[in-house]
Amino acid sequence: MASDLAGGEDGPDPQLAVRTRLDQIAGYGEVLRQEAADLRDAELSVIFDRLEGAARRLRDVASGDFWETAAGDWPKEPSVGPESGVQELLRDIVTLAQGAKNRANGELGQRFLPGAERIIEAASSILGLLGAGSATPVIEEEFLPPGMLPARLESVDLGHAPRSGRILIVDESKSSRAILARHLERQGHVVCQAEDGRVALDILRQAPFDLLVIDVMMPTMNGYQLLETVKADPRLSSVYVIVISSLDDTRSIARCIQLGAEDYLPREFEPVILRARIESCLEKRALKAQEELYVAAVREVERDLFAGLSEGAEYVRRLLPPRLDGPSLRSDWVFIPSRSLGGDVFGYHWLESGRLALYLLDASGHGIGAALYSVTIMNILKTQSLAGTDFGNPASVLAHLNAAFQMEGQNNLFLTAWYGVWDAGSRALSYASAGSHPAILIQPGGGTEHLATASIAVGLDPASEYRTAETRIAPGSRLYLFSDGAFEIPTGEGGMLGLDGLVDILRATRVDAGSSFLKDLVGNLRRLSDQDRFLDDVSMVEFSFG
Repeated sequence: MASDLAGGEDGPDPQLAVRTRLDQIAGYGEVLRQEAADLRDAELSVIFDRLEGAARRLRDVASGDFWETAAGDWPKEPSVGPESGVQELLRDIVTLAQGAKNRANGELGQRFLPGAERIIEAASSILGLLGAGSATPVIEEEFLPPGMLPARLESVDLGHAPRSGRILIVDESKSSRAILARHLERQGHVVCQAEDGRVALDILRQAPFDLLVIDVMMPTMNGYQLLETVKADPRLSSVYVIVISSLDDTRSIARCIQLGAEDYLPREFEPVILRARIESCLEKRALKAQEELYVAAVREVERDLFAGLSEGAEYVRRLLPPRLDGPSLRSDWVFIPSRSLGGDVFGYHWLESGRLALYLLDASGHGIGAALYSVTIMNILKTQSLAGTDFGNPASVLAHLNAAFQMEGQNNLFLTAWYGVWDAGSRALSYASAGSHPAILIQPGGGTEHLATASIAVGLDPASEYRTAETRIAPGSRLYLFSDGAFEIPTGEGGMLGLDGLVDILRATRVDAGSSFLKDLVGNLRRLSDQDRFLDDVSMVEFSFG
Protein backbone atom coordinates (compact mmCIF):
# COMPACT_ATOMS: atom_id res chain seq x y z
CA MET A 1 0.00 0.00 0.00
CA ALA A 2 1.82 3.05 -1.15
CA SER A 3 1.40 6.74 -0.48
CA ASP A 4 -1.55 8.95 -1.34
CA LEU A 5 -2.02 11.13 -4.44
CA ALA A 6 -0.35 14.36 -3.36
CA GLY A 7 2.43 15.51 -5.63
CA GLY A 8 5.93 14.33 -4.75
CA GLU A 9 4.62 11.82 -2.18
CA ASP A 10 5.78 8.83 -4.15
CA GLY A 11 9.40 9.92 -4.37
CA PRO A 12 11.64 9.20 -7.33
CA ASP A 13 9.93 5.96 -8.47
CA PRO A 14 7.37 6.93 -11.18
CA GLN A 15 6.61 3.29 -12.04
CA LEU A 16 5.49 2.61 -8.46
CA ALA A 17 3.46 5.83 -8.49
CA VAL A 18 1.59 4.79 -11.64
CA ARG A 19 0.96 1.27 -10.37
CA THR A 20 -0.30 2.61 -7.05
CA ARG A 21 -2.83 4.86 -8.74
CA LEU A 22 -3.96 2.09 -11.07
CA ASP A 23 -4.46 -0.12 -8.01
CA GLN A 24 -6.60 2.61 -6.48
CA ILE A 25 -8.71 2.95 -9.63
CA ALA A 26 -9.22 -0.81 -9.89
CA GLY A 27 -9.97 -1.10 -6.15
CA TYR A 28 -12.52 1.69 -6.12
CA GLY A 29 -14.03 0.38 -9.35
CA GLU A 30 -14.52 -3.09 -7.87
CA VAL A 31 -16.05 -1.84 -4.61
CA LEU A 32 -18.36 0.57 -6.38
CA ARG A 33 -19.38 -2.09 -8.90
CA GLN A 34 -20.32 -4.47 -6.10
CA GLU A 35 -22.34 -1.77 -4.35
CA ALA A 36 -24.12 -0.89 -7.60
CA ALA A 37 -24.91 -4.58 -8.09
CA ASP A 38 -26.35 -4.74 -4.55
CA LEU A 39 -28.60 -1.82 -5.42
CA ARG A 40 -29.45 -3.45 -8.78
CA ASP A 41 -28.48 -0.28 -10.64
CA ALA A 42 -27.63 -1.68 -14.08
CA GLU A 43 -26.15 1.50 -15.50
CA LEU A 44 -23.75 2.15 -12.63
CA SER A 45 -22.80 -1.55 -12.55
CA VAL A 46 -21.78 -1.47 -16.20
CA ILE A 47 -19.89 1.83 -15.75
CA PHE A 48 -17.79 0.54 -12.89
CA ASP A 49 -17.31 -2.86 -14.54
CA ARG A 50 -15.86 -1.20 -17.66
CA LEU A 51 -13.83 1.19 -15.51
CA GLU A 52 -12.34 -1.60 -13.40
CA GLY A 53 -11.48 -3.65 -16.50
CA ALA A 54 -9.65 -0.72 -18.10
CA ALA A 55 -7.65 -0.12 -14.92
CA ARG A 56 -6.63 -3.77 -14.70
CA ARG A 57 -5.49 -3.83 -18.34
CA LEU A 58 -3.43 -0.73 -17.78
CA ARG A 59 -1.96 -2.22 -14.59
CA ASP A 60 -0.86 -5.31 -16.50
CA VAL A 61 0.85 -3.09 -19.06
CA ALA A 62 2.61 -1.09 -16.34
CA SER A 63 3.99 -4.38 -14.98
CA GLY A 64 5.44 -5.41 -18.38
CA ASP A 65 7.24 -3.48 -21.12
CA PHE A 66 5.63 -0.15 -20.36
CA TRP A 67 8.94 1.37 -19.27
CA GLU A 68 12.07 1.82 -21.34
CA THR A 69 15.21 0.20 -19.95
CA ALA A 70 16.96 3.57 -19.61
CA ALA A 71 16.25 5.06 -16.20
CA GLY A 72 13.93 8.04 -16.30
CA ASP A 73 12.79 7.56 -19.92
CA TRP A 74 9.02 7.75 -20.36
CA PRO A 75 7.30 6.19 -23.34
CA LYS A 76 5.93 8.64 -25.84
CA GLU A 77 2.72 6.75 -26.52
CA PRO A 78 2.90 3.09 -25.42
CA SER A 79 0.26 0.89 -26.92
CA VAL A 80 -1.99 -1.58 -25.17
CA GLY A 81 -3.67 -2.88 -28.30
CA PRO A 82 -4.86 -1.92 -31.71
CA GLU A 83 -7.86 0.04 -30.44
CA SER A 84 -6.57 2.31 -27.72
CA GLY A 85 -3.42 3.82 -26.25
CA VAL A 86 -2.67 4.32 -22.58
CA GLN A 87 -3.75 7.93 -22.56
CA GLU A 88 -6.96 7.14 -24.40
CA LEU A 89 -7.85 4.46 -21.83
CA LEU A 90 -7.11 6.83 -18.98
CA ARG A 91 -9.37 9.47 -20.53
CA ASP A 92 -12.04 6.82 -20.98
CA ILE A 93 -11.72 6.01 -17.27
CA VAL A 94 -12.16 9.68 -16.37
CA THR A 95 -15.17 9.94 -18.67
CA LEU A 96 -16.76 6.82 -17.14
CA ALA A 97 -16.19 8.12 -13.63
CA GLN A 98 -17.69 11.47 -14.54
CA GLY A 99 -20.67 9.68 -16.04
CA ALA A 100 -21.10 7.81 -12.76
CA LYS A 101 -21.08 11.11 -10.88
CA ASN A 102 -23.81 12.46 -13.15
CA ARG A 103 -25.85 9.26 -12.73
CA ALA A 104 -25.44 9.15 -8.94
CA ASN A 105 -27.51 11.89 -7.35
CA GLY A 106 -29.45 12.12 -4.12
CA GLU A 107 -28.87 9.16 -1.82
CA LEU A 108 -26.81 7.43 -4.51
CA GLY A 109 -24.50 10.43 -4.60
CA GLN A 110 -23.49 9.96 -0.97
CA ARG A 111 -22.37 6.41 -1.75
CA PHE A 112 -20.74 6.85 -5.15
CA LEU A 113 -19.58 10.46 -5.58
CA PRO A 114 -16.51 10.27 -3.27
CA GLY A 115 -15.25 7.09 -4.97
CA ALA A 116 -15.84 8.47 -8.46
CA GLU A 117 -13.93 11.63 -7.58
CA ARG A 118 -11.00 9.60 -6.27
CA ILE A 119 -10.93 7.66 -9.53
CA ILE A 120 -10.88 10.89 -11.57
CA GLU A 121 -8.12 12.27 -9.33
CA ALA A 122 -5.99 9.13 -9.71
CA ALA A 123 -6.41 8.94 -13.50
CA SER A 124 -5.65 12.64 -13.92
CA SER A 125 -2.55 12.21 -11.77
CA ILE A 126 -1.28 9.41 -14.03
CA LEU A 127 -1.85 11.52 -17.10
CA GLY A 128 0.13 14.27 -15.42
CA LEU A 129 3.01 11.86 -14.64
CA LEU A 130 3.02 10.78 -18.29
CA GLY A 131 3.26 14.38 -19.39
CA ALA A 132 -0.13 14.28 -21.09
CA GLY A 133 -1.73 17.02 -19.02
CA SER A 134 -4.89 16.61 -17.00
CA ALA A 135 -7.94 14.89 -18.35
CA THR A 136 -11.05 16.75 -19.37
CA PRO A 137 -13.89 14.27 -19.31
CA VAL A 138 -16.10 14.06 -22.36
CA ILE A 139 -19.68 13.55 -21.23
CA GLU A 140 -22.04 11.78 -23.56
CA GLU A 141 -25.75 11.44 -22.96
CA GLU A 142 -25.91 7.79 -24.03
CA PHE A 143 -22.53 6.17 -23.51
CA LEU A 144 -23.73 3.05 -21.64
CA PRO A 145 -24.59 -0.07 -23.64
CA PRO A 146 -28.01 -1.53 -22.93
CA GLY A 147 -28.32 -4.96 -21.30
CA MET A 148 -28.35 -6.80 -18.00
CA LEU A 149 -25.59 -6.93 -15.34
CA PRO A 150 -22.45 -8.84 -16.42
CA ALA A 151 -22.40 -12.44 -15.18
CA ARG A 152 -19.08 -11.99 -13.32
CA LEU A 153 -20.67 -9.46 -10.97
CA GLU A 154 -22.38 -12.15 -8.99
CA SER A 155 -19.36 -14.49 -9.15
CA VAL A 156 -17.09 -11.96 -7.39
CA ASP A 157 -19.65 -10.47 -4.99
CA LEU A 158 -18.32 -11.53 -1.60
CA GLY A 159 -21.51 -10.92 0.33
CA HIS A 160 -21.72 -10.84 4.13
CA ALA A 161 -19.00 -12.60 6.12
CA PRO A 162 -20.17 -15.51 8.34
CA ARG A 163 -18.29 -14.03 11.32
CA SER A 164 -17.77 -10.29 11.80
CA GLY A 165 -14.71 -8.87 13.48
CA ARG A 166 -13.01 -5.67 14.56
CA ILE A 167 -10.30 -4.86 12.03
CA LEU A 168 -7.70 -2.07 12.08
CA ILE A 169 -6.20 -1.06 8.71
CA VAL A 170 -2.76 0.54 8.96
CA ASP A 171 -1.48 2.20 5.78
CA GLU A 172 0.11 5.49 4.84
CA SER A 173 -2.15 5.83 1.81
CA LYS A 174 -5.55 7.27 2.60
CA SER A 175 -6.92 5.98 -0.71
CA SER A 176 -5.71 2.44 -0.09
CA ARG A 177 -7.18 2.48 3.41
CA ALA A 178 -10.50 3.76 2.11
CA ILE A 179 -10.74 1.08 -0.61
CA LEU A 180 -9.93 -1.75 1.77
CA ALA A 181 -12.23 -0.37 4.46
CA ARG A 182 -15.15 -0.35 2.05
CA HIS A 183 -14.40 -3.95 1.04
CA LEU A 184 -14.42 -5.06 4.67
CA GLU A 185 -17.37 -2.97 5.81
CA ARG A 186 -19.46 -4.46 3.01
CA GLN A 187 -18.73 -7.85 4.54
CA GLY A 188 -20.05 -6.73 7.94
CA HIS A 189 -16.79 -5.99 9.76
CA VAL A 190 -16.18 -3.01 12.05
CA VAL A 191 -13.23 -1.17 10.53
CA CYS A 192 -10.91 1.51 11.91
CA GLN A 193 -7.99 3.16 10.11
CA ALA A 194 -4.51 4.42 11.06
CA GLU A 195 -1.93 6.15 8.87
CA ASP A 196 1.17 4.71 10.55
CA GLY A 197 2.37 2.32 13.24
CA ARG A 198 2.44 4.78 16.13
CA VAL A 199 -1.16 5.86 15.57
CA ALA A 200 -2.11 2.19 15.27
CA LEU A 201 -0.50 1.39 18.64
CA ASP A 202 -2.39 4.24 20.31
CA ILE A 203 -5.65 2.86 18.90
CA LEU A 204 -4.82 -0.74 19.88
CA ARG A 205 -4.12 0.25 23.47
CA GLN A 206 -7.48 1.97 23.78
CA ALA A 207 -9.81 -0.59 22.16
CA PRO A 208 -9.76 -4.32 21.40
CA PHE A 209 -9.26 -5.58 17.83
CA ASP A 210 -9.32 -9.04 16.30
CA LEU A 211 -7.16 -8.35 13.27
CA LEU A 212 -4.60 -5.92 11.86
CA VAL A 213 -4.20 -5.42 8.10
CA ILE A 214 -0.97 -3.51 7.66
CA ASP A 215 1.42 -2.17 5.03
CA VAL A 216 5.18 -2.53 5.31
CA MET A 217 6.39 0.84 3.99
CA MET A 218 5.15 3.59 6.32
CA PRO A 219 6.72 6.66 7.93
CA THR A 220 7.38 7.08 11.67
CA MET A 221 6.96 3.36 12.39
CA ASN A 222 7.01 0.90 9.51
CA GLY A 223 5.15 -2.41 9.28
CA TYR A 224 8.08 -4.48 10.54
CA GLN A 225 8.42 -2.35 13.67
CA LEU A 226 4.67 -2.34 14.30
CA LEU A 227 4.46 -6.11 13.89
CA GLU A 228 7.41 -6.69 16.22
CA THR A 229 5.99 -4.31 18.86
CA VAL A 230 2.52 -5.88 18.75
CA LYS A 231 3.79 -9.44 19.10
CA ALA A 232 6.12 -8.46 21.99
CA ASP A 233 3.28 -6.89 23.99
CA PRO A 234 1.39 -9.52 26.04
CA ARG A 235 -1.74 -7.37 25.85
CA LEU A 236 -1.69 -7.25 22.04
CA SER A 237 0.11 -10.43 20.99
CA SER A 238 -3.12 -12.37 20.44
CA VAL A 239 -4.20 -9.98 17.64
CA TYR A 240 -3.77 -11.59 14.21
CA VAL A 241 -1.86 -9.67 11.54
CA ILE A 242 -2.17 -9.81 7.75
CA VAL A 243 0.36 -7.87 5.68
CA ILE A 244 -0.66 -6.43 2.32
CA SER A 245 2.22 -4.79 0.49
CA SER A 246 3.62 -3.97 -2.93
CA LEU A 247 6.93 -5.42 -1.73
CA ASP A 248 6.96 -8.93 -3.15
CA ASP A 249 10.51 -10.12 -2.46
CA THR A 250 10.87 -13.33 -0.49
CA ARG A 251 13.00 -11.72 2.21
CA SER A 252 10.24 -9.26 3.07
CA ILE A 253 7.67 -12.04 3.15
CA ALA A 254 9.88 -14.27 5.31
CA ARG A 255 10.63 -11.45 7.73
CA CYS A 256 6.94 -10.68 8.26
CA ILE A 257 6.10 -14.33 8.85
CA GLN A 258 9.01 -14.70 11.28
CA LEU A 259 7.84 -11.64 13.20
CA GLY A 260 4.43 -13.27 13.67
CA ALA A 261 2.27 -12.25 10.71
CA GLU A 262 -0.47 -14.72 9.91
CA ASP A 263 -0.25 -14.10 6.17
CA TYR A 264 1.30 -11.88 3.49
CA LEU A 265 -0.62 -10.80 0.42
CA PRO A 266 0.56 -8.78 -2.61
CA ARG A 267 -1.07 -5.49 -3.50
CA GLU A 268 -2.92 -7.11 -6.42
CA PHE A 269 -4.74 -9.55 -4.17
CA GLU A 270 -7.99 -11.21 -5.10
CA PRO A 271 -10.74 -10.04 -2.71
CA VAL A 272 -11.96 -13.61 -2.23
CA ILE A 273 -8.48 -14.63 -0.99
CA LEU A 274 -8.35 -11.77 1.50
CA ARG A 275 -11.81 -12.70 2.71
CA ALA A 276 -10.71 -16.32 3.21
CA ARG A 277 -7.63 -15.21 5.16
CA ILE A 278 -9.69 -12.91 7.37
CA GLU A 279 -12.32 -15.56 8.03
CA SER A 280 -9.58 -18.04 8.93
CA CYS A 281 -8.03 -15.58 11.39
CA LEU A 282 -11.37 -14.77 13.00
CA GLU A 283 -12.20 -18.46 13.30
CA LYS A 284 -8.84 -19.18 14.95
CA ARG A 285 -9.32 -16.27 17.31
CA ALA A 286 -12.80 -17.46 18.26
CA LEU A 287 -11.52 -20.99 18.88
CA LYS A 288 -8.63 -19.64 20.93
CA ALA A 289 -11.00 -17.54 23.03
CA GLN A 290 -13.19 -20.61 23.52
CA GLU A 291 -10.15 -22.65 24.52
CA GLU A 292 -9.08 -19.99 27.03
CA LEU A 293 -12.54 -20.04 28.59
CA TYR A 294 -12.39 -23.83 28.76
CA VAL A 295 -8.93 -23.81 30.35
CA ALA A 296 -10.03 -21.17 32.87
CA ALA A 297 -13.07 -23.27 33.74
CA VAL A 298 -10.92 -26.40 34.14
CA ARG A 299 -8.50 -24.52 36.39
CA GLU A 300 -11.37 -23.24 38.50
CA VAL A 301 -12.74 -26.76 38.84
CA GLU A 302 -9.23 -27.99 39.67
CA ARG A 303 -8.88 -25.34 42.40
CA ASP A 304 -12.27 -26.28 43.83
CA LEU A 305 -11.42 -29.97 43.66
CA PHE A 306 -8.04 -29.46 45.32
CA ALA A 307 -9.68 -27.38 48.04
CA GLY A 308 -12.26 -30.10 48.53
CA LEU A 309 -9.60 -32.81 48.69
CA SER A 310 -7.61 -30.76 51.19
CA GLU A 311 -10.71 -30.36 53.35
CA GLY A 312 -11.33 -34.09 53.04
CA ALA A 313 -7.78 -34.90 54.11
CA GLU A 314 -8.10 -32.59 57.11
CA TYR A 315 -11.40 -34.26 58.02
CA VAL A 316 -9.74 -37.70 57.93
CA ARG A 317 -6.81 -36.38 59.98
CA ARG A 318 -9.16 -35.17 62.74
CA LEU A 319 -10.64 -38.68 62.97
CA LEU A 320 -7.29 -40.33 63.59
CA PRO A 321 -6.59 -41.51 67.17
CA PRO A 322 -4.41 -39.72 69.71
CA ARG A 323 -0.92 -41.15 70.24
CA LEU A 324 -0.46 -43.61 73.12
CA ASP A 325 2.31 -43.01 75.63
CA GLY A 326 2.14 -45.70 78.32
CA PRO A 327 4.88 -47.76 79.98
CA SER A 328 3.86 -50.97 78.21
CA LEU A 329 2.68 -49.54 74.86
CA ARG A 330 3.47 -46.43 72.88
CA SER A 331 2.24 -45.45 69.43
CA ASP A 332 3.17 -42.98 66.74
CA TRP A 333 1.82 -42.36 63.27
CA VAL A 334 2.14 -40.27 60.12
CA PHE A 335 -0.61 -39.49 57.62
CA ILE A 336 0.45 -37.86 54.33
CA PRO A 337 -2.42 -37.52 51.88
CA SER A 338 -1.54 -37.35 48.18
CA ARG A 339 -2.88 -34.68 45.86
CA SER A 340 -5.73 -36.98 44.82
CA LEU A 341 -6.59 -38.21 48.37
CA GLY A 342 -6.89 -41.97 48.60
CA GLY A 343 -8.88 -44.26 50.84
CA ASP A 344 -6.26 -44.86 53.56
CA VAL A 345 -7.36 -44.69 57.20
CA PHE A 346 -6.14 -46.35 60.38
CA GLY A 347 -7.10 -46.43 64.00
CA TYR A 348 -6.91 -48.16 67.37
CA HIS A 349 -9.16 -48.14 70.42
CA TRP A 350 -9.69 -50.08 73.64
CA LEU A 351 -12.30 -52.81 73.76
CA GLU A 352 -14.38 -53.51 76.88
CA SER A 353 -12.17 -56.44 77.76
CA GLY A 354 -9.14 -54.19 78.12
CA ARG A 355 -7.70 -55.35 74.86
CA LEU A 356 -6.62 -52.98 72.07
CA ALA A 357 -8.12 -53.21 68.58
CA LEU A 358 -5.78 -51.89 65.85
CA TYR A 359 -6.40 -51.73 62.11
CA LEU A 360 -5.49 -50.16 58.79
CA LEU A 361 -7.98 -49.87 55.91
CA ASP A 362 -7.46 -48.91 52.26
CA ALA A 363 -10.45 -48.38 49.96
CA SER A 364 -9.94 -48.88 46.22
CA GLY A 365 -9.64 -45.81 44.06
CA HIS A 366 -8.93 -42.20 44.97
CA GLY A 367 -10.84 -39.06 45.73
CA ILE A 368 -13.67 -38.06 48.01
CA GLY A 369 -15.71 -41.22 47.33
CA ALA A 370 -12.94 -43.62 48.38
CA ALA A 371 -12.13 -41.52 51.45
CA LEU A 372 -15.77 -41.42 52.60
CA TYR A 373 -16.08 -45.17 52.11
CA SER A 374 -13.05 -45.96 54.26
CA VAL A 375 -14.08 -43.40 56.91
CA THR A 376 -17.50 -45.07 57.10
CA ILE A 377 -15.86 -48.44 57.84
CA MET A 378 -13.53 -46.82 60.39
CA ASN A 379 -16.47 -45.29 62.26
CA ILE A 380 -18.22 -48.67 62.34
CA LEU A 381 -15.11 -50.20 63.92
CA LYS A 382 -14.70 -47.37 66.44
CA THR A 383 -18.35 -47.50 67.54
CA GLN A 384 -18.57 -51.31 67.21
CA SER A 385 -21.92 -50.87 65.48
CA LEU A 386 -21.96 -53.83 63.08
CA ALA A 387 -24.64 -56.23 64.35
CA GLY A 388 -23.55 -59.75 65.28
CA THR A 389 -19.83 -58.96 65.11
CA ASP A 390 -17.31 -60.04 67.74
CA PHE A 391 -14.89 -57.09 67.60
CA GLY A 392 -12.37 -59.07 69.65
CA ASN A 393 -12.19 -61.66 66.85
CA PRO A 394 -10.42 -60.35 63.70
CA ALA A 395 -11.92 -62.97 61.39
CA SER A 396 -15.46 -62.14 62.62
CA VAL A 397 -14.88 -58.43 61.93
CA LEU A 398 -13.72 -59.02 58.34
CA ALA A 399 -16.46 -61.54 57.59
CA HIS A 400 -19.27 -59.23 58.76
CA LEU A 401 -17.77 -56.27 56.88
CA ASN A 402 -17.64 -58.41 53.74
CA ALA A 403 -21.26 -59.40 54.13
CA ALA A 404 -22.43 -55.80 54.68
CA PHE A 405 -20.29 -54.00 52.08
CA GLN A 406 -20.37 -55.89 48.81
CA MET A 407 -18.99 -53.71 46.02
CA GLU A 408 -22.20 -53.84 43.92
CA GLY A 409 -23.86 -51.67 46.56
CA GLN A 410 -20.83 -49.42 47.13
CA ASN A 411 -20.30 -47.85 43.71
CA ASN A 412 -17.94 -50.76 42.86
CA LEU A 413 -15.57 -49.88 45.71
CA PHE A 414 -13.88 -52.60 47.72
CA LEU A 415 -11.58 -52.59 50.74
CA THR A 416 -8.28 -54.13 51.76
CA ALA A 417 -7.91 -54.39 55.53
CA TRP A 418 -5.65 -55.53 58.33
CA TYR A 419 -7.29 -55.95 61.75
CA GLY A 420 -5.62 -57.06 65.00
CA VAL A 421 -6.36 -57.36 68.73
CA TRP A 422 -3.56 -56.96 71.34
CA ASP A 423 -3.90 -58.55 74.78
CA ALA A 424 -1.36 -56.95 77.13
CA GLY A 425 -1.85 -59.63 79.79
CA SER A 426 -0.97 -62.60 77.59
CA ARG A 427 1.17 -60.53 75.16
CA ALA A 428 -0.79 -62.22 72.36
CA LEU A 429 -1.63 -60.45 69.12
CA SER A 430 -4.43 -62.03 67.08
CA TYR A 431 -4.89 -60.72 63.55
CA ALA A 432 -6.53 -61.28 60.15
CA SER A 433 -6.06 -59.61 56.78
CA ALA A 434 -8.27 -59.18 53.70
CA GLY A 435 -6.29 -58.66 50.49
CA SER A 436 -3.76 -56.60 52.40
CA HIS A 437 0.02 -56.78 52.52
CA PRO A 438 1.33 -57.94 55.92
CA ALA A 439 2.03 -55.90 58.99
CA ILE A 440 5.70 -56.09 59.97
CA LEU A 441 6.84 -57.09 63.45
CA ILE A 442 10.46 -56.13 64.25
CA GLN A 443 11.73 -58.28 67.11
CA PRO A 444 14.25 -57.03 69.69
CA GLY A 445 17.10 -59.01 68.15
CA GLY A 446 16.42 -57.59 64.66
CA GLY A 447 14.39 -60.47 63.31
CA THR A 448 11.18 -59.81 61.38
CA GLU A 449 7.80 -61.46 61.17
CA HIS A 450 5.27 -60.86 58.38
CA LEU A 451 1.76 -60.89 59.86
CA ALA A 452 -0.97 -61.64 57.30
CA THR A 453 -3.60 -64.24 56.48
CA ALA A 454 -4.52 -65.34 52.96
CA SER A 455 -7.95 -63.87 52.16
CA ILE A 456 -9.33 -61.66 49.40
CA ALA A 457 -10.41 -58.01 49.84
CA VAL A 458 -13.67 -57.07 51.54
CA GLY A 459 -16.55 -56.63 49.11
CA LEU A 460 -15.39 -58.82 46.21
CA ASP A 461 -17.11 -62.12 47.03
CA PRO A 462 -19.93 -62.67 49.56
CA ALA A 463 -18.72 -66.25 50.08
CA SER A 464 -15.20 -65.24 51.16
CA GLU A 465 -13.90 -66.82 54.37
CA TYR A 466 -11.48 -65.18 56.80
CA ARG A 467 -9.37 -66.73 59.53
CA THR A 468 -7.57 -65.43 62.60
CA ALA A 469 -3.85 -66.03 63.29
CA GLU A 470 -1.93 -65.30 66.47
CA THR A 471 1.61 -64.42 67.57
CA ARG A 472 3.38 -63.58 70.84
CA ILE A 473 5.09 -60.22 71.10
CA ALA A 474 8.29 -59.96 73.12
CA PRO A 475 9.11 -56.80 75.09
CA GLY A 476 11.07 -54.31 72.99
CA SER A 477 9.34 -55.35 69.77
CA ARG A 478 7.94 -52.86 67.26
CA LEU A 479 4.89 -53.42 65.04
CA TYR A 480 4.31 -51.46 61.82
CA LEU A 481 1.06 -51.05 59.91
CA PHE A 482 1.34 -49.08 56.67
CA SER A 483 -0.45 -48.42 53.41
CA ASP A 484 1.02 -49.44 50.06
CA GLY A 485 1.93 -45.80 49.38
CA ALA A 486 4.80 -46.27 51.84
CA PHE A 487 6.61 -48.77 49.63
CA GLU A 488 5.24 -48.22 46.10
CA ILE A 489 7.81 -45.47 45.63
CA PRO A 490 9.65 -44.96 42.30
CA THR A 491 13.39 -44.78 42.89
CA GLY A 492 14.61 -43.83 39.41
CA GLU A 493 15.49 -45.80 36.24
CA GLY A 494 12.18 -47.63 36.44
CA GLY A 495 12.89 -49.06 39.91
CA MET A 496 10.50 -49.36 42.84
CA LEU A 497 11.32 -49.54 46.58
CA GLY A 498 8.81 -52.34 47.14
CA LEU A 499 7.75 -54.11 50.33
CA ASP A 500 11.05 -55.93 50.77
CA GLY A 501 12.96 -52.67 50.44
CA LEU A 502 10.86 -51.06 53.14
CA VAL A 503 11.28 -54.09 55.44
CA ASP A 504 15.07 -53.92 54.97
CA ILE A 505 15.00 -50.27 56.06
CA LEU A 506 12.88 -51.13 59.12
CA ARG A 507 15.09 -54.06 60.07
CA ALA A 508 18.35 -52.19 59.62
CA THR A 509 17.27 -49.28 61.80
CA ARG A 510 18.30 -49.52 65.44
CA VAL A 511 16.22 -47.60 67.95
CA ASP A 512 16.06 -47.56 71.71
CA ALA A 513 13.18 -49.34 73.38
CA GLY A 514 10.11 -47.18 73.34
CA SER A 515 11.48 -44.62 70.87
CA SER A 516 9.92 -43.73 67.50
CA PHE A 517 11.60 -42.84 64.27
CA LEU A 518 8.69 -42.41 61.80
CA LYS A 519 9.52 -38.80 60.90
CA ASP A 520 13.10 -39.73 60.04
CA LEU A 521 11.83 -42.75 58.11
CA VAL A 522 9.48 -40.61 56.02
CA GLY A 523 12.36 -38.22 55.31
CA ASN A 524 14.48 -41.14 54.07
CA LEU A 525 11.64 -42.36 51.84
CA ARG A 526 11.30 -38.90 50.32
CA ARG A 527 15.00 -38.86 49.49
CA LEU A 528 14.73 -42.30 47.86
CA SER A 529 11.87 -41.19 45.64
CA ASP A 530 12.48 -39.64 42.20
CA GLN A 531 9.19 -37.69 42.54
CA ASP A 532 8.53 -34.33 44.18
CA ARG A 533 5.82 -35.86 46.34
CA PHE A 534 4.36 -39.25 47.18
CA LEU A 535 2.14 -40.56 44.40
CA ASP A 536 -0.33 -42.13 46.85
CA ASP A 537 -1.43 -41.58 50.43
CA VAL A 538 1.19 -42.63 52.96
CA SER A 539 -0.16 -43.92 56.27
CA MET A 540 2.20 -45.52 58.80
CA VAL A 541 1.49 -46.59 62.38
CA GLU A 542 4.18 -47.75 64.82
CA PHE A 543 3.49 -49.62 68.07
CA SER A 544 6.39 -49.97 70.53
CA PHE A 545 5.86 -52.68 73.14
CA GLY A 546 7.57 -52.18 76.52
